[in-house]
Amino acid sequence: MSSLANPAHGGIHHIKLPVTDLERSTDWYRAVLGARRLPELDHRRGDGTLFAVILDVPGLPGRLELRLDPPMAQALKGYDLLTLSVADRAAIDDWAARLDALGIPHSPPIVALVGWLLVVGDPDGLRLRFYSAQPHGLGAGAVEFDSPWLGAGVTGIAALTSDSTVCAVSRLTALPGHRDEVSARMRSLQPVVRQENGCLAYLVHTAIDDPNAIVVYESWIDQAAMDAHHRSIHLRSFAESIISLADWPPRQELLTPMR
Repeated sequence: MSSLANPAHGGIHHIKLPVTDLERSTDWYRAVLGARRLPELDHRRGDGTLFAVILDVPGLPGRLELRLDPPMAQALKGYDLLTLSVADRAAIDDWAARLDALGIPHSPPIVALVGWLLVVGDPDGLRLRFYSAQPHGLGAGAVEFDSPWLGAGVTGIAALTSDSTVCAVSRLTALPGHRDEVSARMRSLQPVVRQENGCLAYLVHTAIDDPNAIVVYESWIDQAAMDAHHRSIHLRSFAESIISLADWPPRQELLTPMR
């Protein structure tokens, strides 16, 4: 083994997160963390295509890079890459109130191994966590090991290709004059669905052959998860709000992995 001392470094330079939509994620981190975009550091390819933005986030050591990488964002969905320290349970409650004011779904305060924990998924389902520096002092028996927010969620190729996985492709066509309204409501629904237990993917597209048609690809860990989604309050509310604006019901094709 070498006896040479390790060279010095200056700490974290920047943190990089994969995203599927740069503008959407930039807006989200701006709203939630007060991030400021540094346009002079935009990353562009030779043809001028933007592929990454750099954010200055108050309190974060180094900067935050959002890198356009949809496959990686999907593969890491549910993983908690970034955990921020807050003072105590009162601070956890303050952040919960802030997220409520923004209309962003989040976990309840969780008893983690040492401190209190609050978890929120970003637009791609990557989990941002707030962890209290002050211990909760409740003992090991109080730790909420069974909380779906405490683990990493279902990720990885094995989950995406499991024999139990169910998928669907749905096509919803807006009635004349209602395309923008239907699209806006679908965009609002998408991040909520992505936070549901068992959701592996929920991707919204515009059909090339018909700009009034919205095509959704969804993937669930099993049939029970998809069924729970279909019974969810937010999906019923969406249906009630959209039924007069689109050709209802949508055309849906169910899929399952080839065996």
